[in-house]
Amino acid sequence: MENKGKMSWIVRMLLLAAMSLMLLIVVALAVAIVFGYSYEGINAQLTTIALQNVLVFIAPVLILALMLQALEKVPVATTMWMTKAPTFRSIAVVVLVYIVALPAMNWLVEWNEGLHLPQALHDVETILRDMEDSAQNITTALLTTHSWGMMALLVLLVGVLTGMGEEIFFRAGLLGSMHAGKVRRHVAVWAVAFIFSAIHMQFFGFFPRLLLGAWFGYVMLHCGEVWTPIIAHSLNNGLVVLFTFLDKNHYIDNNVLESLGTAGPGQVPWLAIASAVVTAVVIFLFMNTKKGEKFKS
Repeated sequence: MENKGKMSWIVRMLLLAAMSLMLLIVVALAVAIVFGYSYEGINAQLTTIALQNVLVFIAPVLILALMLQALEKVPVATTMWMTKAPTFRSIAVVVLVYIVALPAMNWLVEWNEGLHLPQALHDVETILRDMEDSAQNITTALLTTHSWGMMALLVLLVGVLTGMGEEIFFRAGLLGSMHAGKVRRHVAVWAVAFIFSAIHMQFFGFFPRLLLGAWFGYVMLHCGEVWTPIIAHSLNNGLVVLFTFLDKNHYIDNNVLESLGTAGPGQVPWLAIASAVVTAVVIFLFMNTKKGEKFKS
């Protein structure tokens, strides 16, 4: 049971959701007024990304933290999981996991993209795929540039700022609220990971994003701070921007990286299997050789 007089984790999450939704409407209206309702043009897209991360994701958590400081004397940094700095070891591990997990994640991405709904839901599947194709086309157009300066700006906005905004909201905000309410660790991590993946509205990319969300959640709870998952998330997003830029400008063939770990029809994806095993071992060692806070299992 939670202490009397303290804001419950459910109320915290509802407040975060309500504030985020209201601010999302504000951002949408502001961008529409300035750039037009079509949201066309890179300036409109970059402005939307910046405002969404600052106002829709970061601001609600900050407001909640200020409320808890006023009502319960809880420091803002505690609510936002920013009382500790990330360690070199934790950063090294998230980089290592990104590298060794790449073939396994590529296989999972390919598998998820190849999923089909039952025949009775064929029309629904068609709509979902059309929506995802449209979103992918917009993303590809946004990331396609020949300017190193624009690429650096995209890394900052799509990589760093988005990584920070989403981790502060989903991990420090939602997961942090459930943790404060003594919700069981695994339930909290996977519930927030599910919300994180579902809110992107991309069914054919749901499972890779679900695993990423769970990994970020476990990292935050284990390390006791949100900075390490921010770094992990920013690394993932930033490298997508960088590899897309290098591919579109013919410095590398990104298809080689994206196909690493996949296998043809009837073939066993041995590299993906080895990648998954090594990734599991690295994560197990990381989680068990450094004791973080004590959580209910």
